[in-house]
Amino acid sequence: MRIFLHIGVEKTGTSSIQRFFRLNREALKKQSILYSLAAGTENHMAFAAAAQDEQKRDDLRLIYELDSPLRIREFRMRLSQDLAAEAAQNGCSKMVFSGEHCSSRLTTSSEVETLIRLLSPITEDITIVVYLRRQDEFLCSTYSTDVKSGHTGLMRVPGPELRKNRYDYELLLDRWSSAVGRDKIVCKIYEAAKFPNGDVVADFAQIIGLSSIADYQRPKRINESLDISTLEFLRLFNTVVPRFKDKKPNPLRGKVVQLLQRVSDGPRPTLAAAEIAEFMGYFRDSNARVAEKYFGRVEPEGDPLFGNIGRQDGRTEMRQLSTEAAIAIGAHLWEGQQEKLLEQARRIQKLGGRKVSDAGVLEE
Repeated sequence: MRIFLHIGVEKTGTSSIQRFFRLNREALKKQSILYSLAAGTENHMAFAAAAQDEQKRDDLRLIYELDSPLRIREFRMRLSQDLAAEAAQNGCSKMVFSGEHCSSRLTTSSEVETLIRLLSPITEDITIVVYLRRQDEFLCSTYSTDVKSGHTGLMRVPGPELRKNRYDYELLLDRWSSAVGRDKIVCKIYEAAKFPNGDVVADFAQIIGLSSIADYQRPKRINESLDISTLEFLRLFNTVVPRFKDKKPNPLRGKVVQLLQRVSDGPRPTLAAAEIAEFMGYFRDSNARVAEKYFGRVEPEGDPLFGNIGRQDGRTEMRQLSTEAAIAIGAHLWEGQQEKLLEQARRIQKLGGRKVSDAGVLEE
């Protein structure tokens, strides 16, 4: 068997890839391609939760309730056993995993090696697939994801430690190549013009040996971005209704992010031009080495790896949320919750034969 492990990076179409493979899991088995279920229904977050250093306690560890070294070790052993059993039972020649947290949360060589050991009972033939997005675009998109995950801080250029762990692609690639070998790294630039029909899903499919995806189901496109107004609303909302409460996911948040996405149609966030220039300049030398080592060329103009940095169309700097905008967004959330209550009442009506009023109240 051959393993393909897609590690992101984040904000490079990972959700689209994962939804496609989840939706076509059974059909792909006929092509001898197994998209793992043991590691997660869609996003294989379990990998990062299992492989991180035992002392780490982040949101992934909270989600899986891994609050002690013993629980972490048991989780690792169980995951490795489940993966090996899954591979043996399905008899496919290829096994595919996708989890962008593998690139963002596994920040040391020892953590990467831990994950590779979890997979080694299946096979030693492991190919790592990674897409690289220009760091400034990655930074701006990451802030939106962080706020969706409960972050309450303002948008700013990260310091040295975070730059090293999340945005330095040379260090990222070195961690993984040292674990599996340089020849087992498939590195691509995340740019639509470089993909078949501009489709990152089709590009990834070709990497794993699936020549065409025309006959497979495609997931519905979802607008996951938040504009600067809904993003600032959610940041403030997080200070009152946090994502985690008592070290567990907070059920009172409901589907606040999904409801906000429905009215998010304005500009997305960015930083001041001077801050972006400084941030990209920080990675110039390491980007040049990545360009030479993995692509065999250095861009003659602009960034050595990504070329000229154009205007960030559709983006603007964050600003304070006006009272009027906050009320409008709050009203939308209220309507969304009322729609949900009405739908639930109608379902109860069908089950019990009781009528429901226009206000969504079951009548006696």
